Amino acid sequence: MKRVSALWQASPRKVVGALFVLMLAAMMAVASGASFTSTTPNVGNVVAAGVMHIDTDKSGGAILDVHGLVPGHSDHGTVTLSNTGDAAGVLTLSKSNVVNNGAPLSSKVDLTITDVQSGDVIYAGKLGAMGNRAAGTIAKGGTKTFDFNVAFPDADLNQGTSGSDNAYQGASTSVDFAWNAVSQ
Repeated sequence: MKRVSALWQASPRKVVGALFVLMLAAMMAVASGASFTSTTPNVGNVVAAGVMHIDTDKSGGAILDVHGLVPGHSDHGTVTLSNTGDAAGVLTLSKSNVVNNGAPLSSKVDLTITDVQSGDVIYAGKLGAMGNRAAGTIAKGGTKTFDFNVAFPDADLNQGTSGSDNAYQGASTSVDFAWNAVSQ
């Protein structure tokens, strides 16, 4: 208290001025709290995951339905995929459930799968040896067509022999193909 008294006696104007400045600052702080505000809502916001959905024009049925194939001949089938999902997809083709009845025809016949739009060969080799194959991309809302060509090579062609393929008479093979699409 002695310090305040000494300060007051030394310079009363300075003490009054300092108190005035402090009081003015306090009033401004209290008075400045009166301001206008406004609030607006954004209600009903929704975030939903999309879907990846492809379908074929075969409705899950066979691409190849070949009967009576003989050495030196071929046949084919096509399938068109449609992407009705929410994104483009990276395609993979796989085979499963290879079943040979009689001689192993799946190791004899050649399979060539071609992307009809681009001309890219997805697979060329023995039917039974095909593993998972990259098949390009399919655009959102797009379609993609593939040609499956199966050929029965003639073992006697240009050999001067006949009957080398007799073991395959009446043989058949069945196989399932599956398409997988992963969103990009």
